[in-house]
Amino acid sequence: MSTNKAETNDIDTNNQQTVFDKFLQPIKKFIDDQDDAIPQHHNQTYCYCDFVRTLIFYFTSGHASLKLFINTILNKGLLPENINLPSVPYSTFSDAFERFSPDLFRAIFVFLISSLPLKRIPELASLGTLCCVDGSLFPVISSMLWAEYTSKSQALRFHLCFELNRMIAVDFIIGSGKSSERGALRRMLKSGMTYIADRGYMCFTLFHEITSCSSCFVFRVKSNLVYLQIEPMDIVLPDTVRALFNNVTDSIIRCANDKHNHIYRLVIIKIRGEIFYLLTNRFNLSTFQIIMLYAYRWQIELFFRFLKRTIGGIHLVKNTQEGVTIQFYILLVCALLELKLKQDTYQNTGTEKIKNSTTDLGSDADTTQIQESEISNTDQFLEFIGNGLKKCWKISVHWLSALRILMHEVFDSRVIEILGAL
Repeated sequence: MSTNKAETNDIDTNNQQTVFDKFLQPIKKFIDDQDDAIPQHHNQTYCYCDFVRTLIFYFTSGHASLKLFINTILNKGLLPENINLPSVPYSTFSDAFERFSPDLFRAIFVFLISSLPLKRIPELASLGTLCCVDGSLFPVISSMLWAEYTSKSQALRFHLCFELNRMIAVDFIIGSGKSSERGALRRMLKSGMTYIADRGYMCFTLFHEITSCSSCFVFRVKSNLVYLQIEPMDIVLPDTVRALFNNVTDSIIRCANDKHNHIYRLVIIKIRGEIFYLLTNRFNLSTFQIIMLYAYRWQIELFFRFLKRTIGGIHLVKNTQEGVTIQFYILLVCALLELKLKQDTYQNTGTEKIKNSTTDLGSDADTTQIQESEISNTDQFLEFIGNGLKKCWKISVHWLSALRILMHEVFDSRVIEILGAL
């Protein structure tokens, strides 16, 4: 196994740097600067920087209980010394969730999104910035009254904006279980995006607001949509996938219930007996590209599962809305740092071309070839469109387990080889 020159120099000059140090490197200076800017209380014994580092270590290392981790593993000296986390009474650590504003953690999250040189999926680059939006329920205890869901239960709703180009979360809002998904999207709207969502987001006023802020959308809508067809569009599908789709139509339409009187595009497709109505204001994409973008919406569902199960987000460590918000910012920061470390150690990023079926489909036959032998049914097709994602853009349980074992090890060529091979 060989490493490039930059990696070798980094290892030589930082021969005592642990994997945990390397993991934190992208945010070390930023959180140090934040700590320096926070007014110090006269009897303060626990600093912001140590609080952030401890939270990141806890959520990355996969311990089941924060209280048990603080009271035993941290305070009883069971962590390797080179992890360099100070002991702290649990009450002091718990109070830090109230003492430090969630805005501090949002600043870390925003800093990473804007500064980390994460790889972008080349096949999606020509389609613009693509963001899936959806909400997911997290169960909470009954005493968390702010998270009202039904008359007999409590739950919080995690509203997420997930960028497909880099496969990362770029924004979120924490609300009660009854909070509006459309309202959350309105608060997260930015210009220059293409938003992808399921039927629950259908709203002509929302479509107008997305269009007004110079963004686009690809939403699945209900089958009872009332519309007037203005003119048909050419149906552009690769020959090798036509057998997968039945009764495909692609039309420019005007919706009868849209008071704003916009002109939209409607792609209707039948797959295995289920009909999908895809409404969009993107007229510059092929029929197949519209279908592909909606198919990629499943990535946000996979991220919810990763957040809940793989990195332990289903277990809330605080009951207040501010504490929960801090936890989710830290979880997403951990996810970004994990992705950065994986891409840094991935062995074949410089030599292996990640292939995917979404490359400029419908424009150049030489760049859009799809082998018929690889696509014999819908399941294989949906698997094929994600080919390569796991190599640079997915954090597997096995990779994360290896990282947890190696956290206290010196970051050297052996560690790069282990993490880069998974």
